[in-house]
Amino acid sequence: MNVKEWFLNLFKKNDIKPGRQSVEPLSVYLPKTKDVISRVINPKYPREALQQIEQAVFTNPILSQIHNLFVNLANTGHTVEIVPENENAKKEIQLFASQQNIDALVNSLITQIILYGAISCEIVLSEKLDGVAKIVRVHPKDIYFEYNEETDEFKPYQILSNNEIRELNPKTYIYIPLLTIDGSPYGIPPMLASLSLINTTNQFTEEISNLAKKLGILGFLDVKFPPLPKAPSETESEYQERLQKFLEETGKSITENLNKGIFLHFEGTEVNFKDISASIGGIKELLSTLEKWTIESAKAQPALLGFSDGYTETWASVSLHIFISQLKNYHNIIERFLEYTYKLHLALKGIFPDDVNVIFANPPSFNAKDEEDAKKTKVEWVLSLLQGGVISVEEARNLLADIL
Repeated sequence: MNVKEWFLNLFKKNDIKPGRQSVEPLSVYLPKTKDVISRVINPKYPREALQQIEQAVFTNPILSQIHNLFVNLANTGHTVEIVPENENAKKEIQLFASQQNIDALVNSLITQIILYGAISCEIVLSEKLDGVAKIVRVHPKDIYFEYNEETDEFKPYQILSNNEIRELNPKTYIYIPLLTIDGSPYGIPPMLASLSLINTTNQFTEEISNLAKKLGILGFLDVKFPPLPKAPSETESEYQERLQKFLEETGKSITENLNKGIFLHFEGTEVNFKDISASIGGIKELLSTLEKWTIESAKAQPALLGFSDGYTETWASVSLHIFISQLKNYHNIIERFLEYTYKLHLALKGIFPDDVNVIFANPPSFNAKDEEDAKKTKVEWVLSLLQGGVISVEEARNLLADIL
């Protein structure tokens, strides 16, 4: 059954109606008022979470490492394809990319995706409308959307802390989410789930730091003195006060002498070193578990950050595949943004190619030898089919193009 037959069998004339038949659930709850702030929609998560993620990436070593890993491996460089080839368009794009420092911009766009789950940028046109003057990033925490029932679209606003409202032009303000949920136009930050673990991890490491200050890294010295004799004229409170003073002064003396490699004591004094290294193992294991959970909740792979315990070679390969797929998803939305920007710039310059394609290079290969061996096997298979007359030269050429 061809497509035409399938279509005619499935649909009758009265079955096809233009426009949307379902209703956006948001429209039921939106107040009918002229006040923009009352009409805008909030994300499904607390808006302040975006700044909390920011702060965590600055201060938490695990999230900082994840951010660094994604930025360095995701920015593989890109090429621009003009269809059909146009030398003027090519030169204009090269000049524009140089002026805008597009490589640095791509790093910033990757950071926006990691931290906020979306690209949020305004394309600023030149005063004479003869090109794109610059690209500015707009913080997603200040972006609010209003649902327009008539157009069935989400309209963007920038609302600042002083309640100043800026209506944004959807033709020049671009918001592209990595992932959304139904009923919300806002991107979901990949690191959102990690916030539930950050406080626990910080409290845990702070407790370890306090313990190290009190007991030392290796252990502590336990010194037991013979009881001091009580003077006949001393009251019990005076005696206890003298004992406390003796311990404080002796403790200071021991600390000073230990730093010099000397320990002086009276006969009958017992000295023992209490080793706490044996109990550190459990603490280390717990901290390692918290770190792994933090990595996983930030949508990263522990195996790629040096956590190899408990991971088989098969699961390491799966983790690598997931990671590379994530990078490609980042590439996809950055490509769409750059393509739109390049097309707009060329159009304002009076250059109108059929299309502009942005193509990111593939992420670095971690199994280059295995991939080359597999590619060689596929090429030999195509050549054997050609030599056996199973496929034509043109079919072989197309297959080889796909492989290479």
